[in-house]
Amino acid sequence: MDFSNVLFSVQDKLPKDGISAMTLKEKFESLSESKQQEVVSNLPMLGLKSPALVFWVGTFLFGVFGVGRFMIGDIALGCVRLGLFLAWIIFAILGVVISPIFSILCIFISYLAIPIWQIVDMFLVGKKLRKKNFKKILNLMQ
Repeated sequence: MDFSNVLFSVQDKLPKDGISAMTLKEKFESLSESKQQEVVSNLPMLGLKSPALVFWVGTFLFGVFGVGRFMIGDIALGCVRLGLFLAWIIFAILGVVISPIFSILCIFISYLAIPIWQIVDMFLVGKKLRKKNFKKILNLMQ
């Protein structure tokens, strides 16, 4: 069985280093013919996520809510991101109603913490998702 077609269908979901594709190819070719068929038939059922979709929807559009982290299964950091956004809203309201000190905290969160984390996540979420997809495929081949 030719692995090139299989690799072509999942290549956009794997790390871009080239080593992962070669590793998968070597692993696939070392399998028996029946195991290769099993891998090919079970590959669509792995639920590999598209890094492009996670980037645009989860990180770019709704990243301030931690959606990208939730999409890749990183629940803890997703909750922290969501909590940071909720803290920003609370400090904004308290700054208007109670004290300017809360406004300073709101400014800190909105101009430093949220944008910096947003930019970092634009790079890290996709990379982490690609590694998870790679590990899923490797586990299928065992």
